Amino acid sequence: ISTLLIAAGLQARAQIYEKPNYSLTSHPTLEITSVERWEDQMVLNFSLKNERYGGTFCISENSVLRNSLGDEEYALQGREGIPACPDVYRFTSVGERISFTLTFQGVPDDINYIDLIEKCDNDCVTINFILLDEDLNSRINQGVRLYELGRPEAALKEFEDIMNTEYDNLSPVFGTVYLYLIAIHYDLGSTKDARRVYKELRESNIIGRDEFIETARETGIVR
Repeated sequence: ISTLLIAAGLQARAQIYEKPNYSLTSHPTLEITSVERWEDQMVLNFSLKNERYGGTFCISENSVLRNSLGDEEYALQGREGIPACPDVYRFTSVGERISFTLTFQGVPDDINYIDLIEKCDNDCVTINFILLDEDLNSRINQGVRLYELGRPEAALKEFEDIMNTEYDNLSPVFGTVYLYLIAIHYDLGSTKDARRVYKELRESNIIGRDEFIETARETGIVR
């Protein structure tokens, strides 16, 4: 009996993605802190920072997860910590941060990218290409941590190793890696390498490529 209980417990264990990477978000201060992938549910945990006076927020009951590379949709089943529209949460101050959870139908294990789509009329939430790959998420987050800690050489190696690994290289998350590589090369005084990586970005097939090129120009990463 104990063996059966242990087996059942293992089957019930969730795959957890801490701070999953994603691209093309409608709300820059809305962060996904973790994703829990259960056999019959997908649980997304969020943190949202308010940046305006009189700010409000809610989630439509018509929100779905969608396969980023297909058209399968997975309905919202529950929420915690945030009201359903038209009811709203009213922030009391600029800088206030709240946490909430959304639970959706289970997503098959062979789907590695999902979109969060709020089906509504105004100011709708969309987060595209949420990455469901524990190894790649961990490596990208490690590169970001190293860069933020002031260790550009170590961050550069991490990001270069990612680009040299056999991933699909189509997801917009690789656009983020390109931007970090360009910035780090400039920080290290290697203008030639920064321009080389920018050229590789322009010639790449990643989804959302033009937006990353525009971001590189607008933020001054390309000089």
